[in-house]
Amino acid sequence: MSTATAPVSVALPSSAIAPLALVKTPSWPANDSATRHPIRRRLGFALLAALSLLGPVACGPVEPDQALTMQATAEPDPRIVATPPNAFIINQPTVNSLWGASDKDVWGAGNDGMMIHWDGKAWGRIAVPTGVDLMAIWGASDKDIWAVGEAGVVIHWDGTSWSRTTTPVPDSATLNDVWGTSGSNVWAVGDRGVIIQYNGSGWGAFPLPTINNLLTVWASGTTDAWIGADLGMLLHWDGTGWSEFASGGASPFIHIRGTASNKVYAVKRDQDLWAYDGTKWSRVTSANGTKIWVTADNDLWVYDSSDTYRYNGTTWTSWYLSGLTALWTPGPTSAWALTTSNILRFSGSSWSANW
Repeated sequence: MSTATAPVSVALPSSAIAPLALVKTPSWPANDSATRHPIRRRLGFALLAALSLLGPVACGPVEPDQALTMQATAEPDPRIVATPPNAFIINQPTVNSLWGASDKDVWGAGNDGMMIHWDGKAWGRIAVPTGVDLMAIWGASDKDIWAVGEAGVVIHWDGTSWSRTTTPVPDSATLNDVWGTSGSNVWAVGDRGVIIQYNGSGWGAFPLPTINNLLTVWASGTTDAWIGADLGMLLHWDGTGWSEFASGGASPFIHIRGTASNKVYAVKRDQDLWAYDGTKWSRVTSANGTKIWVTADNDLWVYDSSDTYRYNGTTWTSWYLSGLTALWTPGPTSAWALTTSNILRFSGSSWSANW
């Protein structure tokens, strides 16, 4: 299995991706009598006509000036972690979110009710009571884990099995993110302004005057939490209510994570990275992405479907992880990454498909 060589420290702008051209399949007339004539006879006439135009045709070895030459390819990008096709599992499920209680107890939630678990020895599928796409997962402990997703689904792990939980969320609303600070302070947010909180005994709803799609939530404690939404909406919780925070733009906030009330990070739809210092939000120009994971000042990750940046407290380092969908770390010396074709592990300095 190929692995990445030594990483390269960079500060790169996000790259533009050329759109793919659509190719239309030709449609054949159903009742055209010409299409029902014998094909063999028409092909024979066409071939004879073509040969007569070409004249004598020589057969034999290709002359040197006619031989095809292969162009030399560029050296492989040392940041790229090469993974074989179909290396994950047969149907290559998309895992949207990772969370772990430890490096030997990691969960992945994804599309079509996909739930996978690492027990320190192997990854396995775990049955869940839903088949909808699961968008996010978070836990207070190894026996208290929440996952949310489409159709307002909320499921809970109690250390033995996953079960469906009743909430005030309508079936029409997708829950996009979940985060908490303890087993009695858990937030989940979703489309059309849905905000729900778990207080240790049940889920309650917080009505908003708007119906923006709420895309991400993060909290540092019972009196400090942030929500990012479409149209550039940014909401802050102070322990008594949610209030709008001026964001200065209409680009959606799609992921927010942090380590303290004065160390909060957010990424927007345009992949801009922002940092909050307890007073104001400022743009960080050293990295770009659509998701964040952070555990400490020297363990900040920003990534999208390919480019992955890590800040070690001093410098930014970049890797290219093709098809990346989810990333989680227990700390600076280890990490897991799920792509559309493989599961990768970080050793503290490099990524590998061998673990």
